[in-house]
Amino acid sequence: MKQRNVLAMVSPMSSERVSGIARYAKEHGWNLLIQDRLGHHPLAWNGDGVIATIRSDDAAFKSIKQMMRRGIPLVDLTANRPEVKVPRVTSDHREIGRLAARHFAEREFRHVAWFSSGWGNVHRLRYEGLAENAVEKPFKWIANDEIADRRQSEWRAFVEWLRVKLAAAPKPLAVLAYDETDAARLLYAAKELDISVPEELAILSIGNNPLVCENQSVPLSSIGQNLERGGYEAAALLDTLMSRKTGSTKPGTGNLKPILIPPAGVVTRRSTDVIAVANPTVREAMEFIKRNLSKPIGAPQIADAIGIRRTKLDALFRTELSRSVGEEIRRLRFARVKLLLETTDEPVSAIARQTGYCTPSHLTNAFRNAFGLTPKFWRNLR
Repeated sequence: MKQRNVLAMVSPMSSERVSGIARYAKEHGWNLLIQDRLGHHPLAWNGDGVIATIRSDDAAFKSIKQMMRRGIPLVDLTANRPEVKVPRVTSDHREIGRLAARHFAEREFRHVAWFSSGWGNVHRLRYEGLAENAVEKPFKWIANDEIADRRQSEWRAFVEWLRVKLAAAPKPLAVLAYDETDAARLLYAAKELDISVPEELAILSIGNNPLVCENQSVPLSSIGQNLERGGYEAAALLDTLMSRKTGSTKPGTGNLKPILIPPAGVVTRRSTDVIAVANPTVREAMEFIKRNLSKPIGAPQIADAIGIRRTKLDALFRTELSRSVGEEIRRLRFARVKLLLETTDEPVSAIARQTGYCTPSHLTNAFRNAFGLTPKFWRNLR
């Protein structure tokens, strides 16, 4: 079989995406050319297939259209340009928003906001997912749309704009930022405004680049996008298209339903590592529950651990959360079970051990009673 020549046009360069593409290429003997910020260079390229990030860059888009017109199979890695009708493998951006909402709800945040510098299709999908699962409708803060006179690049104008937003918003507030750059801007501005992170303002980013997240004044919690898997599956889809030898990448042809890659989960760091309840005793109790979910704990053990009478603890939970200690333990256990089902391939037996259920059948029965589905069936629906 002739060796296939494949072009990966990935901009901005993403080591995760490229690693996934390169792994598939190596397994299947491709000759892989990787380019970023390509300008007009690939216009004369005439290989067997292309994997691209189709964005707003005019030169890159012109190159892509030229190759499409020549019938070269192409797979897009993004959801930025839905009007361009090509096969896609992209992050499940709505599910990223839903996951953020669940992360905030687990920490008892009622008040939630979205923050981004700009607005486009990916921003919209993430915001809609956040709004679907949020306890209350999220605020929507888009800096470039709201800061007048094109001053969004001026730091003082941005800080003043954010000061007005934060002053008007209820606290504590949890904010989902579009990416780590926006999250870092928000964190830096909060520090200038003397707003405590995460106690007054919790910040969750998207991307989970450890170099960025772990080197902030407050390390940033972040949602991993599973980009390596996305790159690998895009390469597999391109392989299928090249094998068909149809050249069907012109607008309106081929199977155009996108393949959506679920997020890898939330990596919790200091910026969201807080329980948003006012009563310090309840907050201490909930922190104890979170640390000991794998153990057979109940209200007596929690009351002993924090030095309070059980009846007093139950009364505080009813007042603060409108549910009992036992109900809160079950809620947090089910939240952890769902997260593990969504973001790992661990068997139900391992998940049961990590979440305080003595046997897999105990977890299965409790889950079915609560949600009407077994854990395995629920996982298959995600």
